[in-house]
Amino acid sequence: MFQRIILPFLLTVSLLAGASAVFAARAKTGLEVAADGAVPTVVIDAGHGGEDGGAVSAGGLLEKDVNLDIALRLRDLLTANGIPVVMTRTEDTLLYDKNANYQGRKKALDLAARRQIAEETPDCLFVSIHMNAYPDARYDGLQVWYSPNHPASASVAETIQRTARELLQPENDREIKAAGSSIYLLHRLTVPAVLVECGFLSNPAEAAKLSTDDYRGQVAFTLFLAISEVCGKTTENFAKSAPNT
Repeated sequence: MFQRIILPFLLTVSLLAGASAVFAARAKTGLEVAADGAVPTVVIDAGHGGEDGGAVSAGGLLEKDVNLDIALRLRDLLTANGIPVVMTRTEDTLLYDKNANYQGRKKALDLAARRQIAEETPDCLFVSIHMNAYPDARYDGLQVWYSPNHPASASVAETIQRTARELLQPENDREIKAAGSSIYLLHRLTVPAVLVECGFLSNPAEAAKLSTDDYRGQVAFTLFLAISEVCGKTTENFAKSAPNT
């Protein structure tokens, strides 16, 4: 399955970008370039978890589960390509202190913990993975929101949205959007930060795709390619080290 996903995507990448574009991409996004060439750490945030299931499809597919699955796949791809990763969660849980007085405060404490992880990770890029939902079931497609608090965020969002359009959803005409106060993390984070709504669980066709391993792998790989670009990494080393599974 892994080879079915990776080979066509790597071929597309080789046609889309030359080696010189890699370093230009980082300059364009404004991500910090370390003197020793070190790349930013990517903080991957799988939205929701535990008691908070997030959106749910008509067939019972929970957002929290899809978020975590894609986040873990993305982690493995990035680390295989030499990009350091910090996860806000790797299990089905909310991030509040079980020993504290959390009554009525679980969600607020959870969001504060995610924000703290990002703010305490030096030279990081924060990428939050979510699913969308809307009362009108016809809407579909990946869309990226970005934090207005760091100049790199919009360019990172645009790179992800463009990559999704080119490789995953050719008919996706959605545009990136700046986050307002309703998106707590992006509104408050000071590091480069984006939130990726990977699809609409309210759309039966898209929910059906998101329920499959193959499509989740394609979403994760699309995010991997875009993040590798903005972090100044080629996919050449990844192609050489990709596991034969």
